[in-house]
Amino acid sequence: MTQTDPFPTPRDVPPLNGEPLPLEFLNTVFPVRGELHDGFRSPEHLIWWLRSCRALFTTPIDDCSLAAVDEADVLGFTLLRDAGRRLVDSYMRCGEPEPWDVAQVNRAATMGRSLPMLHWTPGERPTVRHWCTATPVVAAQAEVAHALIELLAGSSGVEPTPCTAPGCVFFFDRGRSRRQWCSTGCGNRARAARHYARHHLAELHPTARRAE
Repeated sequence: MTQTDPFPTPRDVPPLNGEPLPLEFLNTVFPVRGELHDGFRSPEHLIWWLRSCRALFTTPIDDCSLAAVDEADVLGFTLLRDAGRRLVDSYMRCGEPEPWDVAQVNRAATMGRSLPMLHWTPGERPTVRHWCTATPVVAAQAEVAHALIELLAGSSGVEPTPCTAPGCVFFFDRGRSRRQWCSTGCGNRARAARHYARHHLAELHPTARRAE
């Protein structure tokens, strides 16, 4: 008997480009046929993303925790994502941040605090165990916020860069490889657009090429 997947993939999910956690998170705003889509527009979409990106987290995110994801979780991740996108954009432009966006990242960063607890069994050496007051999903949101803080503070080694392909809104880590686009597909579109622009200009101004 075939076992049914408890979390079927919803329609129009964001592509996963193998970026570091904070950039993969920010890239949940994505274009589809020229229109921007929200990768967190429902609990099912957030569940799909968390499940697909589990390997990027140190927070253990089990299926039971995913089954409890609700609209409040969607709102929390969405507020953090949108604030993070604006802050990274300001960071790359050397612009001024919005205090509201900074507050959103700091709010999320405090939600999954882990507390050290003493564990001492008679006859054994005392040890430290960490106890988190938040659910795994909330702790995952806090982990993303910590990653964003490290990225913006320049301590993560990640170099956020906007993809320059037409219509793309993704960020990618240029620190890992000196590339211009987030994916091969975007690189092909960018080259095709440049090729079209050159030929279109030559047709409009045929004397320009002769003058070269």
